Amino acid sequence: MKNYLRKGFYFSIPVLLCFLFIFIIDPYEFIDISHVINDENKIKILNRHDESSPRGNMLWKIIHFGRKPVKNIIIGDSQGKHIKESLIKEISGKDFFNFCVPGASYETMAKIFWFAAENTKLESVYFQVGFMNYNAIRSYCLYRFAQDYIDKPYLYFTTKEIFFDSFFNLLYQTTKNPKIVENSYIYEEIEILDKIASKRLELFFSDYIYPEDTYDELKRIADYCKKNNIELKFIILPIYEGTHEYLFSHDLTDMEKKFKDDIKSLGYTYDFDVPGETTRVRKNFIDYFHPRDNIIDELTKEIWGQNK
Repeated sequence: MKNYLRKGFYFSIPVLLCFLFIFIIDPYEFIDISHVINDENKIKILNRHDESSPRGNMLWKIIHFGRKPVKNIIIGDSQGKHIKESLIKEISGKDFFNFCVPGASYETMAKIFWFAAENTKLESVYFQVGFMNYNAIRSYCLYRFAQDYIDKPYLYFTTKEIFFDSFFNLLYQTTKNPKIVENSYIYEEIEILDKIASKRLELFFSDYIYPEDTYDELKRIADYCKKNNIELKFIILPIYEGTHEYLFSHDLTDMEKKFKDDIKSLGYTYDFDVPGETTRVRKNFIDYFHPRDNIIDELTKEIWGQNK
């Protein structure tokens, strides 16, 4: 009997140490007791590479919005991730929560909307949308990366992802090595970024089926907003003209137009993805799909400057 107890005790030591380690680092502030590492560094770690960013942003934003809801939100994917809440506040005087999650599908964005609507009385909702995921083939949901921990809090202490996030938080806190937080493809040379963009165009559009269910869900959201007096607007950010050349060569321009017509039928739409100086200049974009921060800032001023 003593041997069993001794073995059980020895076995429990690493489990308890792991629990204590995650409890102290708390990479997503799920527990919100220990704050040995600041928010800024935790956000850098969850964005450290392309695997951690979607799940990390999903969990972080659900936790922090749920704890402190905001009545004005922006929902989108990685295109809108760098819309600055502080700049909107400076321009409009309104508090906004940027709920854009890298890799978010329309199903994910809908889940985010309903989560926000359940947690506060919304006043205005801006959807940053794009043609890239407006495809029935691209049906998936990132919301589970938050829901799993909400439903089963013990998972926060038992999954390898949270453990490694905690480890890299500690490593970065002690070394401040920039290589730890700069593993994303966005740090590659432009030639490599262009090759990645070409592969992603094939991934997005090699098969295309019009997403009727996506439109129906967006229509349900639009109807809910109208019924509850919630301002609903859409933002289509610019993409590099190389994307449009691909769509033209693959007979998808009509479907892109239908996408825009669908969105415009649901609410006021800021469509910045039009031929012009911005879309022609490659250096305005990280890859084909993501405008650089200076472009995002200019468009932010244009949108919220009109809404003073």
